[in-house]
Amino acid sequence: MSHSVYLGNTNSPSGKDRNDIMMMEWGYEMPLLLQPLLISGGFIENDILYYDAKSGIENLKKFYNFLDATKSLINNRSIFTECKNKLFKYLDGLEHAYFSMNARDVFNMDEAPHNEQAAIWLADIAYNNAMITRAMDNNDISLLSYDKLKHVSMAFHSFAELLNYADYSYGWKHINQDVGKEEIYYENGLWGLKSAEGEILLSPQFDDFYAFSEQDIAVVMKAQKYGYVHRSGKVIAPAEWDEAYDFDHSYLAIVQRNGLLALINPSGKIVVAPTYENLNRVGYDGHYIAQKNGKWGVLGEDAKVIVGFKYEKIELLHDNVFMLLKDGFYSLTEDGEQFDLIVRKAPHQGFAWAIKGEKVYLIDKYGISRANKDLVQQDAESDGYSFYYDEVVRDRLLAYAKTPDEETTIDVYTPVEELYNIGVDAYNRQDYASAIYHYTLAAEKGYGYAMNNLAHIYYMIDGYVDNDSAFYWYEKGAAARNTNALNGLSLCYQNGIGTIPDIEKAINLLQQAAEDGLAVAHNNLGFLLSDTDPEQALYHFHQAEELGEPDYGCLGYLYEEKGDFEIALRYYQKDESEIGAFNQGVFHQRGLGTAKDLKAAIGYFKTAIAGGYDWGHIELARIYLFEEGFIDKDRAKAHIAAAEKAGLEIPDELLM
Repeated sequence: MSHSVYLGNTNSPSGKDRNDIMMMEWGYEMPLLLQPLLISGGFIENDILYYDAKSGIENLKKFYNFLDATKSLINNRSIFTECKNKLFKYLDGLEHAYFSMNARDVFNMDEAPHNEQAAIWLADIAYNNAMITRAMDNNDISLLSYDKLKHVSMAFHSFAELLNYADYSYGWKHINQDVGKEEIYYENGLWGLKSAEGEILLSPQFDDFYAFSEQDIAVVMKAQKYGYVHRSGKVIAPAEWDEAYDFDHSYLAIVQRNGLLALINPSGKIVVAPTYENLNRVGYDGHYIAQKNGKWGVLGEDAKVIVGFKYEKIELLHDNVFMLLKDGFYSLTEDGEQFDLIVRKAPHQGFAWAIKGEKVYLIDKYGISRANKDLVQQDAESDGYSFYYDEVVRDRLLAYAKTPDEETTIDVYTPVEELYNIGVDAYNRQDYASAIYHYTLAAEKGYGYAMNNLAHIYYMIDGYVDNDSAFYWYEKGAAARNTNALNGLSLCYQNGIGTIPDIEKAINLLQQAAEDGLAVAHNNLGFLLSDTDPEQALYHFHQAEELGEPDYGCLGYLYEEKGDFEIALRYYQKDESEIGAFNQGVFHQRGLGTAKDLKAAIGYFKTAIAGGYDWGHIELARIYLFEEGFIDKDRAKAHIAAAEKAGLEIPDELLM
């Protein structure tokens, strides 16, 4: 069952009352952007978490100012500034000493979390705040690694993605927008509604009046019957339902009459009449598993039937993958392959087993594939997972694990990892046709690594270059959260490969990849930002250096531009390329960061030329024409001729 999380501002830890300020109601988790409020004095009383408000407000302001100062993190700075100012003004207007946090099951309005759950949240929030504090103290947003945070939305894959999500308005949308608007008030034992100006919108008439949902609708109760009212004061559904549940961030709400469940929309219109014996909203896309006349089906978020009512059982396996049982056989779709059994497993290396005869298959986000026998045996024998299976299931899993190995075939049941590895082997021996074939099979199943490698072939390999295919698979790989594909898609936007050039999109993609720890993305960000924001560029080049993939040439160049010649020279000395040799030659030639040493300079320029960097001819000609003790016009003429042959433009002062 889903829960709503409530954050309030209260004068004392004595339990929620109607004078408290309800700051936030949110589904499933405490929003990460507001967790810095819960930094100090955390304790549990009556299953509710309490924190010191003053120190929390100071900490959140510090956090937002840190975000504001982190360059290239915020996509829309003007909106961020507006939302930050609104948030600060709102927090400054709070008067009570404590923040309170609790959660209730949206299907049981009065149920608070158990003390054990509150303790888990207390620990998780403290853990997240420790990460946030470390990032602030080190002035390093990369330390806020999203995949290491606890109890945060799985809809996002990076902190930057969450921060810039438009519907959150940089955290301002998390705040209950009822504040300063209508007032639910109590008079003579009944509840009513007033406008912000004090006008009575609904006279006191309800025995209970719950908080307004995201759709501006509140559940009300009168004479043990439930209905809905809009914040305008309009009664959109009279109190005539035996049960009425909150819209729960959905545009449909579940109601009940005479033991049967129905769905209504925010206008109060009955979308589905009381028909269902059971009706449960599941998954992030808001589907419903429903029971009608004893049979089970699935409704979409619009309440339309997407799986007919003909199944003895339907179970959500993972995300929006359902297990369907009919006539003793199991399947994943109405017309899909039938199995003897489909059983849920611990969500590690897949989320279900499918059993047919002696065979066992793994169901994961990539579909159905032959199960690895060692993993099946390990899973079936593990004490930690055994509670998932009854004796019959366990025996069939173990029987499969003990069957002799068969010759490997490539078919629809080949695991994506195996297809990918075959593609890698083919690529390494330059059999690109075979690599494309096997990568494509894995990519079409949704395997991000294969998508990236397939895109790379279409982007880079002579004879196979296909700009449209490269962009297509990089985009698919980026959507699958493959970090290298994010970097590749950025290159497409930088260079107009299969799409219109868009530097802003390119930078945003690189930021996501860099936050995931991809060194090359930091280097690419450094390159893109070198001209417009050299300090931020330097930051990214140093991040890549820490990750073990330094670009010494670019680091030297940026320090040279800053005038820090000694540091620049140290980086050029680490650059083993011909350009690094050339730059060292220039510094010794001009006495930058070191004593002037023309002999050393000549040696470095010759090394650069030997590596194919022909600009060394220009500088050698300059030395042989103008430097006392080294003047040799014949040598100068020879280097100028070599430079001309290489197609370089000869500076006027060198023309002889």
